[in-house]
Amino acid sequence: MKSNLAIIAETAIVSPKASEKPRQPKATTVARGIKIPALQESNPIFSRPFGTEGHTLGEAIEHQATVYKSLVKNRKSQLEKLKGIGEVLIELRSVSGASDKDYGKLVSKTPLAVMSRQDRSDAMWLAENWTNVQKFMKDMDISSGSASYLRQQMKKSEKTSDNAQAEKPKASVKQEITQNSEAEGSVEASTVESEATVSVDTEEDFALSMAEIAKQSGLDLNKVIAALQILA
Repeated sequence: MKSNLAIIAETAIVSPKASEKPRQPKATTVARGIKIPALQESNPIFSRPFGTEGHTLGEAIEHQATVYKSLVKNRKSQLEKLKGIGEVLIELRSVSGASDKDYGKLVSKTPLAVMSRQDRSDAMWLAENWTNVQKFMKDMDISSGSASYLRQQMKKSEKTSDNAQAEKPKASVKQEITQNSEAEGSVEASTVESEATVSVDTEEDFALSMAEIAKQSGLDLNKVIAALQILA
C-alpha cells in the first residue's frame, strides 16, 4: 500500500491536458504590419541593442510607431474639443451684442475667460471652417493639432491660389489689347478699301479718283501715272 505522503505527491503533479497546445509568443509588429523578425532579417541593424532596458532597435521602432499613432489620435481629439469650444463661443458672440467690446465683457464673466483672445479666435475659426479644415488636412496630409498653425497654412494656401488666379486676367488683358489692335487694323483697312472703291462715269472722274487714292495711300502720283502708261 502506498503511504499517504506518496498519494499526496502524486495528486499534486498536474499533467498537461492533451488538448492544450503550447502557447506561442505573440508576433511583434511595427507600423503597417511588418513583423519584427522579418524586419530584423531584412536588415541586421534592427536586431542591435537599443537603450538600456534590453530592447532592440526594431522593438523601439514598434513602440514609437504606437506612440505616434496615439499622438495623431490625440491631436484629432484636441481639434474636435476646440471646435466644441468654438461653437459655444460663436453662440455667446451672437447674443453678446454688436460690438467686440460687449462680447469681451461677456466672456470675461464666464469660466471661458481663462482662454487667451487668440485661442478664442482660433476656436471660433475652427468651428466655422471645420469641413474645409478636415478637407485641407486630408489633401495636404497634415496631422497637426494646432488650430493656429492650420489657420496660417490655409491662409497661405488661399493667398497662393489667389495669386495664381490674378495672373490669368493679365494674360487676358494682353490678349484683349492684341485683339483690339487687330480689330482696329481691320476697321482701318476696311475704311481705306471703301474709300478706294469709287463710282466713276468719265475718264476724268477716274483720274481724279486715282489721284485722291494715291494721295491717301502716300504714293507718288507720277509713278502711278507711269505704271498706268506701261499697262495701257
